[in-house]
Amino acid sequence: MKLLKTVLAAALTVALLGVAVFAAEGDDGKSSPTQGDGPKVVSATDASGNDITGKIITTRMGTKSDIAKITEYLESAKKDLDAAGNKATALKNDKGATLEADLQKALDAQNANAKASDLTILEVFDASYVEGDTVKPLDGPVTITFEQTVPANSAVVVIHNEATGVWEVVDASKVKIENGKVTVTLDSLSPIAFLTTPINPTATPTAKADNTVKSAQTGEHVAIYVLLIAGALAVAGGVCIKRAKGSNK
Repeated sequence: MKLLKTVLAAALTVALLGVAVFAAEGDDGKSSPTQGDGPKVVSATDASGNDITGKIITTRMGTKSDIAKITEYLESAKKDLDAAGNKATALKNDKGATLEADLQKALDAQNANAKASDLTILEVFDASYVEGDTVKPLDGPVTITFEQTVPANSAVVVIHNEATGVWEVVDASKVKIENGKVTVTLDSLSPIAFLTTPINPTATPTAKADNTVKSAQTGEHVAIYVLLIAGALAVAGGVCIKRAKGSNK
């Protein structure tokens, strides 16, 4: 009886493991698209306000996706970054100019008091809208909240690689950082990079004690002189009265 129970328990364990593997792989035996290894998507809504959180797949640069299109996006973005020496300021916008001026504008909008050249790359990943195993385009802007640890007292600038193959700095008004999350509104999905730099607020001048002796105003001078003269006259008058009393003795 004890042997039978052991055999049944082992069989049940094998069966459960098989179900878990089947669920992970899917009917076709391939890994189904899931959250991915990029920043976790906390929420996502399309232009119509529909919840599309479960269909946004994030894939960190340096990893290979089962979806060929995502791998293609990441390889293209990496090529751009390599050519720019991994400096965001050297990436090109749709006008063929570098992103430096656009990055500086985004920093100034945050009152960061920092230079675009101070920005470092915090994270690079692809975010795609996926149905089944196919990347689908989205009509209109999409707003996504990513779980991302941002260093304290830091400015964050978001850039992304448009479908046209150029890089764009997302307007600072479309980026929000709160409680370890970055919310960004994008016109299209593609490789995204979070850039950061410490905020250096302008130091407020410390008030210094004024130890200088201020010159008295003209009216003050006159008052002082009057008091001095009055005091001198009073003393002189006292001396004279004393002498007069002494002479009467």
